[in-house]
Amino acid sequence: MLDRSQHLKLFLSGSGDGQEDVDAVLADTRVQKQLNRHPVDWERLLKAVRRVSRFKFDSAQQNSFMHLFGRYR
Repeated sequence: MLDRSQHLKLFLSGSGDGQEDVDAVLADTRVQKQLNRHPVDWERLLKAVRRVSRFKFDSAQQNSFMHLFGRYR
């Protein structure tokens, strides 16, 4: 089973984000802090990812993000 960081990496890579951007997101301390929360606050995680990433989430991708990370309870 994949851990939260791996899920985030696959989500960003599969959504068209560049590898450099994905690496920067995964290395960010705010993103890591949100990934380690129990339960994950997907809205805070999304905000942290947006601060680091140049990738812009459309509404469908945001809904997929919410569905994926909203289930970490």
